[in-house]
Amino acid sequence: MAHFTDQYADRLNGLLHSALFAHYFYKQEIIEVPELLTAILITYDGVRDDQREIRKNISWEDFLRRMSEIKPDWIDFKREHYERLNPEQVIGGWEGRTIYITRSRQHADRWTPATAHEDITSLLTSAVLLHGKLIQAELEKMRETLPVGIEHFRAYEHMVRVVFNFLFNDELGEGQWQARTEPEDEGVEIRDLIFSNKSNSGFWNDLKGKYHASEIVADAKNKDELTRDDLRQLYCYLKPALGFWGFVVCRSEQPGWVHAYNRTLFKNFSQRRGVLVLCDDDLRRMVQMKNRGRNPSEYLQEKMSNFTRSI
Repeated sequence: MAHFTDQYADRLNGLLHSALFAHYFYKQEIIEVPELLTAILITYDGVRDDQREIRKNISWEDFLRRMSEIKPDWIDFKREHYERLNPEQVIGGWEGRTIYITRSRQHADRWTPATAHEDITSLLTSAVLLHGKLIQAELEKMRETLPVGIEHFRAYEHMVRVVFNFLFNDELGEGQWQARTEPEDEGVEIRDLIFSNKSNSGFWNDLKGKYHASEIVADAKNKDELTRDDLRQLYCYLKPALGFWGFVVCRSEQPGWVHAYNRTLFKNFSQRRGVLVLCDDDLRRMVQMKNRGRNPSEYLQEKMSNFTRSI
């Protein structure tokens, strides 16, 4: 039977898959304390598939016991806080690997797809520091949660998008996917991540000035070792409408021959276009920098300087 929160919960699940980690599944626990509150708890630790559980007619005491499993001090939460709460007001948070959103009573008009977007956007914005710590934790164990290989390439592409959006949100626009085909490689489709370069200073502005990089192209490869074609195809794809500097992101630090071939391509194009090769370790280091209050673009500046000085 349909529940009045179903459309809200469906939208919330889609937003979480898009805004956080596509390779996770989410368990939604919908709780009703009659005439007092409605709550949605979203857990993503050890969940094997998207799930939804609806629990009606829960007592206030049972609700507190459940919430105290998420955060112990909920056991002392006062009932009158919900009794005084307006329907449009939300009590929400993000503790460990559980997100919770609660409202007073059972107002179906407040549980809509539109309010789902408002609620999760507000929660992620207010939890930006926690978001950074979460991303850092995911990168630390990504070998376990996101294996190397073609079958997981979409999840890796999504992870790279989440990390870039977090790292460079003040300098680049929101990353968007753009498909291209390689006719020389049997028409295989490649998906690039494109960011608008809105920076007016620093590393990204330098790329805009020197390499006309009004857009930033990143190609995520869920593999440990790049091929010559991986580099060659991106060099050839760079064009005036995008700019002449791009990034390839892969899983491991590359052997010497990959960097040597990259230098050869850079010289073949008269040093007027180039590609910087990054790996998971580079992403981890930059997220650590961001979480410590430093600008991760400085890391890219040093890495690019080392590359151009090696020519």
